Amino acid sequence: MPKISAPTIAEHREARRDALLVAAANLMQQGKAFTVAQVAQEVGLSRSAVYEYYNSAADLIADVLVDEMSMWVDEITPAVDSVSDPNRRIEAWVRGVLDYVAEGRHALLKAAGAVDLPEARRAQVQSMHRELIAPLSLGLTEIGVADVRQMSSFIWGVLDAAINRVESQGCDSRSEGDSVIAFIQAGIAAN
Repeated sequence: MPKISAPTIAEHREARRDALLVAAANLMQQGKAFTVAQVAQEVGLSRSAVYEYYNSAADLIADVLVDEMSMWVDEITPAVDSVSDPNRRIEAWVRGVLDYVAEGRHALLKAAGAVDLPEARRAQVQSMHRELIAPLSLGLTEIGVADVRQMSSFIWGVLDAAINRVESQGCDSRSEGDSVIAFIQAGIAAN
């Protein structure tokens, strides 16, 4: 029987899975495509051992994305939930998104954007994205915006432009947030 490095087999498997996710995330942040063999080498496992956890590099990338988006949602939710005014909650959400980007963590999600995920995994990532946007939609609903989906799409487009400016042009996330919030307020007022 192989030696395990945790009190139980389940904990050992979870620790290995976590190590694989960290290694894959590190490789993704380098901006290069990677193979299962490279991830295995980073963790000190055989390639076949990685396949005990993941069917493909795409499955591994999907888990990295789901885990990262879950952490992002978990960070934004308390800041948004702590504010009762819907306009201020939308502002908190925008700030939370841009703070995440300013920390450099969004690059991980961006790096995985070109990966062709299996359909079921793509649906899982899309579900996490909807969960990320849910506080925005709720705030817009509470304000009384007539077409929440449309306004959410418009806001995400503006926010995506700000994300791009922060990541590629080195713009300050705080001032970008101020501009995005002013844009949202004007758009809601005109609605």
